[in-house]
Amino acid sequence: MAEPLKKQPLLISADENKDHEFTLSKNIAILVRLKNENITRNTQEVTDITSALIDLKWMNRREIFPWRAKEEVYGAVLEEILSHHPKLKEQILKRLEGHYQRLKEQEAQTLSMTRGLAEKTWKSSTL
Repeated sequence: MAEPLKKQPLLISADENKDHEFTLSKNIAILVRLKNENITRNTQEVTDITSALIDLKWMNRREIFPWRAKEEVYGAVLEEILSHHPKLKEQILKRLEGHYQRLKEQEAQTLSMTRGLAEKTWKSSTL
């Protein structure tokens, strides 16, 4: 009766080990380069603002739809309130403008922080 063949453990010589390390370091370098190229392409690509907004809307369409429905409901409610109480129009518009300016300011801070992180110039106040 023939005995089953036993697998011999794979022995790697020092030269093969160096080849593996060299291959791994090359692969890591290529992956890092590709990642950096993708980041550069995505962040510094010159595109038309309108097409960029359309792309963002398309990518986030599932999240945007509930917000659009909510916006339409709020718009209808505001229109109804203003039709019954025209004296409140100025007060409502002032509050809306205040909220809008606050959101715009927060977005500007977020963008400057993101830019600082991307350029490695942003410093946290806690570190």
